[in-house]
Amino acid sequence: MFWDRTPSIRFYADKKILDLIPHPVNASKAMPEWFKKIKPRVKGGSITETGTVKRCMPVFDAISQGYIIPAWCDFHVEVKYDDDEELEVWVKASGDGFDLSNHSWDQVGDRCDLKKFTLGRVLMKFHNPWVIQTPQGWSVAFKNPANNWSNDIEIIEGVVDTDNYYSYINFPFVWTGSEVGEFIIPRGTPLIHLVPFKRVVMHSIISE
Repeated sequence: MFWDRTPSIRFYADKKILDLIPHPVNASKAMPEWFKKIKPRVKGGSITETGTVKRCMPVFDAISQGYIIPAWCDFHVEVKYDDDEELEVWVKASGDGFDLSNHSWDQVGDRCDLKKFTLGRVLMKFHNPWVIQTPQGWSVAFKNPANNWSNDIEIIEGVVDTDNYYSYINFPFVWTGSEVGEFIIPRGTPLIHLVPFKRVVMHSIISE
């Protein structure tokens, strides 16, 4: 008998919603639309010259590695002026049991560069419905979907030792847009990029 020793990442959700929400997918199946549609070569270029980013393996690898957690419901965003003519943003999740919450700006401090965004001081948090588990010695980096700028959500990236932390991992974020209006982040939109990695000690060597 042969045993499959390939490491596995496991995603758990409450059985009440497990079949009702989009499941995490390989990042290679959720590539940005602009990247999927671009041609391998610049129009009019030769076969050996003028390749587009489609032929750049570092970009392809960054986009396709790991997994994507899609938006588990529609998120409704409203940007408007309040009574004091200050711009404010509200994000609401559609459907029962899906929540968002807020962080105080003091938790990052006024030196945080998120303040460069018009609404960057409004720290919000997605309540993720998935518990993620990796083998011993493995962690997960949580980041924005690589090279995907299709919406105005910027999450605060982080790393979790998912071999030891067995609970829900929530995702702080800000709204980077400043346009007044109402917007929808549709259910299924690539929202969080997960990149599992094995924790190892690596020595750096600098040489000529």
